[in-house]
Amino acid sequence: MTYFKNLIRCQNSASFDNGFSKIGQKPDFSAKSKAAFSKTEVLKKPGTIKTWPLFFSLAVFVSCATQNPGFDEDEWLEKANAADPALLYGTHRDEQGIFFNPWMSRPTLKRNRFFFRKKRKVDDFPAEQYGPVNNTYEYLTNSGLNSISFIGHASFIIKIDGVTILTDPFFSNRALIVSKKVKIPFDFSKLPQRPVVLISHNHYDHLDKWTVKQLVKKEAVFVVPLGLKEFFIKLGAKEVHELDWWQSTSVGTAAASSAAANTASTSTVNFTLLPAQHWSRRLGQPAGTTLWGGFLIEGSKTIYFSGDTGYFCGFKEFGKQYTIDYALLGAGAYEPRWFMHYQHMNVAEFFRAADDLNAGTVIPMHFGIINLSDEPLVYPLHEIKLHLEKHPEYVPRTKPLRVGEFISW
Repeated sequence: MTYFKNLIRCQNSASFDNGFSKIGQKPDFSAKSKAAFSKTEVLKKPGTIKTWPLFFSLAVFVSCATQNPGFDEDEWLEKANAADPALLYGTHRDEQGIFFNPWMSRPTLKRNRFFFRKKRKVDDFPAEQYGPVNNTYEYLTNSGLNSISFIGHASFIIKIDGVTILTDPFFSNRALIVSKKVKIPFDFSKLPQRPVVLISHNHYDHLDKWTVKQLVKKEAVFVVPLGLKEFFIKLGAKEVHELDWWQSTSVGTAAASSAAANTASTSTVNFTLLPAQHWSRRLGQPAGTTLWGGFLIEGSKTIYFSGDTGYFCGFKEFGKQYTIDYALLGAGAYEPRWFMHYQHMNVAEFFRAADDLNAGTVIPMHFGIINLSDEPLVYPLHEIKLHLEKHPEYVPRTKPLRVGEFISW
């Protein structure tokens, strides 16, 4: 009866106490509960009770659990804009060693409502226009070609100044128990030895153990947030750079030898871990055990990779400090908004972040291969197309890529 009590409380109905004194006897309800459940009867057959109260309680529970909380976009934007950017430089680890976002606490949400939620329906759209394209990635072997290739979700392969960089590479077919909807075969032989791998945080769709093992075979250099180094060392990685927010490291790659001087030239790319509004967790550990963040990549071009993040005061701060040529920003996994708003951006926030960063070119990500939220797999691309039709001033600097597409310079 305690179970029934908790269910009924969800609807602010009358609660009922104790339980059945003996099977086959009439339930011992309080006077208040008798009025609420006066129709409850005992079956004539000894030892059994009518089951309609159970079904009624279950219906109440489902009704309560599927009532999505309200969400006010204007109120959320006002709160995000009110955050103090000075806190981006503040303490972000507590006395127990748990990391946190000092400018805005992560909200406490009733997660059972996420699993029993009512999904928002979207209008029909031509999904086939936004599906993946075939790509053999042969051009990755051309050391003289600078490019950004979208592999899906938060995975990019960036070629800059002879250095090959992978962001949150995710080449296995599942994130923990969630299978990919689009499985992209990838030939690791197309990658040179010693690529640089940037990991934004430890969620399974961003830190993929199987992929890490394949990249260890390529003698990859891993650049990761605080707390993650040991994970990679255990998998056999030889070079791991572990960074706190605002810390940097450089990785150089030897280019082809100069025949005239008979010496090898070296290209060096700098990597800085920047704050992001997100969190971390894997099975067997509390949330916040390891740090999270985005990355600034500085070579002949400056590229910002946001990692997973909600819209936050960091974008304006980064735009003031750096001249960003390319910004790779989240624009997916945003529904339901009441649940996702703190940690993922929607399309409107994608463009707002682009303005804050004053980026030359913006490329959306976090969609296309795995369903972790309510909007359809490639719906963000459709929403971006609609936004560009209404706001053509963004067209010259927005490069929406389908999975498998790339840009080069």
